[in-house]
Amino acid sequence: MINSILLNNFYITTTVFFVVSILAILMDELIGEVPSNMHPVVFIGKLTNFFKNIYIKLDSYLSGLYLLLSVVFVFLIVSYIVLLIITYLPLIITIILFALLLSSTFSINLLLSSAEHVRILLENREIFAAREAVSQLVSRDLSGLNQNYVISATIESLTENVTDSVISPLFYYFVLGFLIIIFNCYNHLFDYSYIITNLNLFVLNNMQIDANRVVIDLIFVCIIIAYLFRIVNTQDAMVGYKTKKYIKIGFVPAICDDLLNFIPARITGYLMILSARILGMDWRNGLRIMRRDARACESPNSGYPMAAAAGSLSIQLIKRNHYILGDPIKRIEPYDIRRAYNLSRWTIFLFILFQFIILFLILIVMWII
Repeated sequence: MINSILLNNFYITTTVFFVVSILAILMDELIGEVPSNMHPVVFIGKLTNFFKNIYIKLDSYLSGLYLLLSVVFVFLIVSYIVLLIITYLPLIITIILFALLLSSTFSINLLLSSAEHVRILLENREIFAAREAVSQLVSRDLSGLNQNYVISATIESLTENVTDSVISPLFYYFVLGFLIIIFNCYNHLFDYSYIITNLNLFVLNNMQIDANRVVIDLIFVCIIIAYLFRIVNTQDAMVGYKTKKYIKIGFVPAICDDLLNFIPARITGYLMILSARILGMDWRNGLRIMRRDARACESPNSGYPMAAAAGSLSIQLIKRNHYILGDPIKRIEPYDIRRAYNLSRWTIFLFILFQFIILFLILIVMWII
């Protein structure tokens, strides 16, 4: 009887998890970004800026830790209030809201369209407008740089942000989701049941707990984990610089961002190689260049997708006075942005596809067991 209940709740949780994921991806693809005045990541940025102005005066490396913990604390309080409100809504409405929240943790449409916009400007010989457009994507000064450097900066930003803006948040959402789904089904096999029952969160075989409420809690936790990554990543983008002003307050966010992106960046790099093979690009050169040049960047992570792209596209990506990725096998041109666009889109598609394959395999294993 208990096994039957567990299995039934397992399928409910998995189905909702799957539907929320699909809806979130479709929302991003078809609708795009949530308006900035309603966007959760914009709220995170405003919170970061508020606490930054307070803690930067401490002139201590601990100020970055205070900054991170303060934003996380406020965000979790707001999230808990949101969860309490969502609890009283019909399940279908909750699923739609969850999908909307999840879609705000990643940005496929905006990332790809921004790169494509630069390509169109360059092909129309609007170099000044192209520089301005790229300056919205990267922190470097592009004034006075020629077309080749603008193209390089665009491709670098695009491929690096495939990790930061898409793969990483979805990675943490899916990985935690997989672990929770499996754990929920089999928690009765372990001696931890009494602890979990007291937590009143992960137990699916407690008949006094509304199954829908449990599913809502579980999926919400997965989404929150994706947002916790976005908090770290946003703070790294805002204060993670080795300048006199930010060297101390940006230290902790930068280290945390490096740690959280470590696995996703390498997944992105190898998926780009696989994508290059599918698209008929020079994937062998991509693999060679990634292995050779990935550590040329100051960041321990960004070099993997950028070097993989440089090698697969047979071009050289250059950030003056910082790094050179790839070999100049062919002359870089605006259309290479489009090729990087296709490479990035396929990389994202393969990542999402593999997550759903894993989810399907988990379903099969649970059904067999």
